[in-house]
Amino acid sequence: LVQRIDPDGAEHFKSYDDKGRLTVEQDPLGAVTAYQYDEAGRLIALFPGDDEPTSYEHHNGFVRVVRRGEAVWKYQRNDQGDITRKTDPDGFVTDYSYNKHGQLTEVWYPDHSCQRLSWNDFGQRVEEKLPNGGVRRYRYDDLGRQVAREDEYGALTQYQWDSVGRLTQVVLPGGATRAYSYNPYGKITAEHDELGRVTRYEYADGLHLISRRINPDGTLLKYRYDNTRLLLTEIENEIGETYQLAYHANGLIQQETGFDGRRTGYTYDLNGHLLEKTEYGDDDSQLVTRYERDSAGRLVRKTLPDRSIVDYTYDRLGNLLSVDDGHWPLNYEYDIQNRLTAEHQGWGTLRYGYDHCGQLKSLRLPDNNRLVFQHDKGGHLATIELNGKTLTSHLFKSGREHQRQQGQLLSHYHYDDQGRLHTHALTQQEQRHYRRQYDYDKRGNLTRILDTRKGQHDYHYDPLDRLTRANHSQDLQERFAHDPAGNLLMQDRMGPGVIKGNRLLMQGDRHYDYDAFGNLLRERRGRAQQLVTEYRYDCQHRLITVTQPDGTHASYRYDPFGRRIAKTLNGQTTEFFWQGDTLIAEHSADHHRSYVYEPDSFRPLALLEGFGPEATKPFHYQLDHLGTPQELTNPNGEIVWSAHYRAYGQIAKLDVNTVNNPLRFQGQYFDQESGLHYNRHRYYNPDNGRYLTPDPVKLAGGLNGYQYVPNPTGWVDPLGLSANCPGNEKSKLHCNKSSEPEAPEASRSGAFRQAKSDAKIPTKQHPNPVFDAETGQIKQFKYIRMKDLQNNEILDTKGKPILTREYEYTREDGSKIVIQEHSAGHKFGASGGVGDQGAHFNLRPISNTRNGKLDGVKNHYNFEVKR
Repeated sequence: LVQRIDPDGAEHFKSYDDKGRLTVEQDPLGAVTAYQYDEAGRLIALFPGDDEPTSYEHHNGFVRVVRRGEAVWKYQRNDQGDITRKTDPDGFVTDYSYNKHGQLTEVWYPDHSCQRLSWNDFGQRVEEKLPNGGVRRYRYDDLGRQVAREDEYGALTQYQWDSVGRLTQVVLPGGATRAYSYNPYGKITAEHDELGRVTRYEYADGLHLISRRINPDGTLLKYRYDNTRLLLTEIENEIGETYQLAYHANGLIQQETGFDGRRTGYTYDLNGHLLEKTEYGDDDSQLVTRYERDSAGRLVRKTLPDRSIVDYTYDRLGNLLSVDDGHWPLNYEYDIQNRLTAEHQGWGTLRYGYDHCGQLKSLRLPDNNRLVFQHDKGGHLATIELNGKTLTSHLFKSGREHQRQQGQLLSHYHYDDQGRLHTHALTQQEQRHYRRQYDYDKRGNLTRILDTRKGQHDYHYDPLDRLTRANHSQDLQERFAHDPAGNLLMQDRMGPGVIKGNRLLMQGDRHYDYDAFGNLLRERRGRAQQLVTEYRYDCQHRLITVTQPDGTHASYRYDPFGRRIAKTLNGQTTEFFWQGDTLIAEHSADHHRSYVYEPDSFRPLALLEGFGPEATKPFHYQLDHLGTPQELTNPNGEIVWSAHYRAYGQIAKLDVNTVNNPLRFQGQYFDQESGLHYNRHRYYNPDNGRYLTPDPVKLAGGLNGYQYVPNPTGWVDPLGLSANCPGNEKSKLHCNKSSEPEAPEASRSGAFRQAKSDAKIPTKQHPNPVFDAETGQIKQFKYIRMKDLQNNEILDTKGKPILTREYEYTREDGSKIVIQEHSAGHKFGASGGVGDQGAHFNLRPISNTRNGKLDGVKNHYNFEVKR
C-alpha cells in the first residue's frame, strides 16, 4: 500500500526501500514519520517528525537497548527471547521467570516483592499469588470455559454457559444470581438482575442493532439508524423527546441536537482532529471555539468564543511544558522517565518524587509542607508522613484496608462478600467512639445505615434502582419521584414539577429560567417570585457570578483547564491550587489550608490548617461508604466537625462545627455564599439534586444532562461529568497483578491486570503521563472518541458516542502500546459480531490506536460494571 484516500479526501502516503520495508509515512497534513533499519532488516531508529527519535540496539535478534532522549532501557533475555530482566532509566530492576512452556511464573519487582503464577496442562492460569499475599484461584470446565473464580478474600463467583458458549448465569458471592437470554443470532434479549427484574432488548430487522430497550418499569428507549452506514441517528427517550446525530462523509459527527433542541456542530482537519466547535443557542446566537495543532496532532492553541487565546507548548518527548491563558500560567517539569516532577500554578508549586516502583513517594505542597508516602510490597499505602511525623498509617490484608490509624483514633473496616463496606468502627485506646453498619439488597443498593452517633437511615428504590424514600431517625423523612426520563422531583415541594428537555422549569414555588445554551440563569421564588437569585456564565459555560436576593455578590475565576482558581466575596479573594482534578490547597489573606487524599482518588484523608510546616495543624477525615466526610477529628481524637446529611448531599444539621470543612460528596466543595457545591466541571445544587448547566461531554455523560447520579446512595460524580459507582476494592491497578481469563463477568481491575500481563507490562508500571486535550489535564490516561474500522464513531449499547480512557505504556522492548477502556461497551456494524460488545479493554499498538492488533493478546478483555 502506497496511498490511501479517505472519504473526506484525506491522503495517506507510504514509502518503502528495495526490500519492502516501510521507510516513510506521511499523514494527510504532511507530517512525516521515518524508519531506519540495519542490514538484517531490524528497526534501529524511529524518527517521529520533529519529536525526539527512538533508537534500538539488538543482540541475537532481540531488542537489548532502547534509547530516547536521555532515557535508556536495558533488557536481558533467555534463549527463547523472553525478557528475564528489565532495567529502567533510573537503574531499577524487574526480573521475570518462565516455565518450560514459556509461561510467566514469577515477577520480582524493584521493591523485592514477588508475584507467582501457576498454570494447568491446557495453558490456563489456575492460581496467582499476589505481592500482597493474596491468592486467586480459577476453575474451568472440560471445554475450557471458566466456571468459578475465588478471589483473594475467599469470595466465590460461579458461571454457567449454554451449549454454544454463551454466558447464561452468574452466581455472585452470597448466592445472588444474574441471568441472560439470547436470540438465535447470539444477541442478548433479556437481562434478569439479582432481584428478578427484567430488562429486554429488541433489534432492528436484519441489522442486529438495538432498536428498543424496555426497562423493568415498562418505559422505552428507542434507537434509529441511517440506511447506508448504519450509524445511530436518533435516540428517543422515555417521554418521546429525541436526540439527533448527523455525520460527515468520513463518519465523524457533524452535528448533534440535544433533547432540549440545542445544536452543536463540529469540523475536523484531514487527520480527524477537531478544528472547530460551534454551539448554537436557542436564540440563534453562536459560540465558536477553534483549535490549532502541531504536526503530531497536539493542541497548541485554542481560540475561545470571546477571542481569548490559550497556548500550549511541549518538549520533544511530547510532554506538556506550559499552558498560558494570559492570566494564570501553568508550567511543568519531568524526570528522565517522563514523570511529572514539578507543577507551577500561579505563585504556587507542587513537587513530586517517586519510589523504585514508580509510585508517588513525596509531595511538596505550595506552602512548603512535605508529605512522604510509604507503600507495602503489594503497592498499598502503608503510611503518610507530614514533615517527618506520621500523619496516617494503614493496614491492608490481601489488598483491602482493614485498619487505619489517625492520631489517637483507630478505624476498623469490615466488608461483605462482594467487597462492599459493611462496618466501620472507630476506637480510641480500645474504647469505641462509634460504629456504622451498612446493609445492601441483592442488587447492591444501600438499604440501611445503623449509626451509633447519628441514628438509623433506611432507603427504598423503584424498579430502576432510583431512590424513592429516605427515612432518617433524627431528621425529616424524604420522598422522591422521577419522571420517565430520570428527572428528580422532590415530593415534599408543593405543586407540580414542570420539565422540558430535561430542564427543570418549575417545582413548588420555585421558577427557573435558562439562557440560550441551557445554563440556569435565574431562580425565582417566594411571594410573586420576588426573591431572585441570578447566575452569569462565561463563553465556556463556567459560572462567573452569583447574585443573591439580598444583593450579595460572588465572582469566580478559572485556569485554562477550567479548574476554579479564585472566588471573591465581599472584597476578599480565596485562591485555589490543584493536583490534577483534586483540590490540593486554598489560600486567602488571612487563611491557608491543604487537603490530603487517599492515593489516586477523591476520598479526603486529612485537612492541614495553617501556612507552612511551623503553623500547620492536621485534622483527619472520617468517611462513609461513598467517601463523603462524616466527621473531622483532631489528633487527640476529638470531633471538630460533624454533619447530618440528607440523601442528595444537603446538610440538615451540623452538630459540631469547630473547624470548617467545605468538602462534601467526592469532588465537591461547598460554597456558603450560594449553597452550591463546586464539582470541578460544573456546579451542583443539593437542594434539588441537579446541576445548573448541561453536561459538557453530552451523551458521554448519560442521556440526562442535568442529572447528578442514578441514585445518591451508591454513586458519585467527582468530576461533574459522568457518574460512577465507587469500586469495591481499595487496591490500585498498579499495585496488584492479575491475569483473569476472558469472561464477561470479570472485574474491571482483573480485566485491566490481565491486559497488562498479556502485553508483558509489569503490574507496578505506571502509564506514561499524557496531556488530555479533551479535559486539559496531565494524567496517566486521556479521553478519546472511539472509532470503528471505517472511521465512524463507535456507540455504546445505549447509542451514546464513547468518550473512553486510553492508557499509554512503554513495553520492555521499547515499543509503545495503549490500553483502551470501553466501560460502556459499544455497538457498531451490521453483522452483530465484533462491534457489539459489553464492557471491555482493548490492546493496541501506538502506531494504530484505532484498530491495530498486537500479537499474542486477546481481542477483548471483558469485565462487568454495576448498573
